[in-house]
Amino acid sequence: MLAALRREGIPVTTVLLRDRRDTARLRELRAPLVLVDTIAAAFAAPHLARLRARGSEVVVLAHMRLGAMRLGRRADRVIAVSRALADELVAGGIQRRRIAVIPPGRDAVAIRRHVNGDGRVLCVANWTPAKGIHTLVAALARVPEASLDLVGDAPDRAYAARVRHAIAARGLAKRVRVHGSLGQSALARRYAAASVFALPSVREGYPIVCVEALAHGLPVVGCDIPSVREVTDGAAVLVAPGRVAPLAAALKELVTDERSRRALARRSLLRARRLPTWSESEARFVALTRSRLT
Repeated sequence: MLAALRREGIPVTTVLLRDRRDTARLRELRAPLVLVDTIAAAFAAPHLARLRARGSEVVVLAHMRLGAMRLGRRADRVIAVSRALADELVAGGIQRRRIAVIPPGRDAVAIRRHVNGDGRVLCVANWTPAKGIHTLVAALARVPEASLDLVGDAPDRAYAARVRHAIAARGLAKRVRVHGSLGQSALARRYAAASVFALPSVREGYPIVCVEALAHGLPVVGCDIPSVREVTDGAAVLVAPGRVAPLAAALKELVTDERSRRALARRSLLRARRLPTWSESEARFVALTRSRLT
């Protein structure tokens, strides 16, 4: 999004807040508009009142509830990535009139002539408890017709050890492939090779990987939480969060029933075409930014 501002001739200075020493730059900052990402909440929040007192308008880029509440209460405006996240922020006390919703964009919709029928389930998610990787592994153990590709970083070492233990304990070592983080081309190959996409997250601000799966024409299985409902809009099988049995049943049906798999894949592509492209999302972001600068 910042690249879009620069392309439109809006000067942008980036301040990286990696530790508390970096916050010294905020004490010296002079700018009419300050955009603050929720990833920087811990370091940036204490300085927002001072920035506003010096005449800066502060706008929070809210990707997740964690951090967004702390920043949003101290900011002038909030840009939320989904209506679901905006609703959470309103429930937490932030006025809806101060919130704009601009979802991320999507890449081009794939031309997919068929969905692979070899039972390959793909999950793209970092290994943290909220992503539900352990639930997916447990569900896979109940679907002998399926294999699983796990793509994503493992920032939580204890949780990663738990997942790897579950894979070994359930005898799934030959059916689960752990890829770690992949580059764009390698990830596209994983989407193309998959039969089904699964994201068992119990909490999401905006499930961008579901958007990617829809755009690749994959049948999607996810948890029935607000942001996933918003993005998939009837084009996915949604199950109760954290429950193994319904997740296993959904995977089994899609892996073993070609008609169900093809029908859901068609719905995925239709839904993907209704989601905003990156150029559309960037245009909305640039327009909102310009409006705050005038």
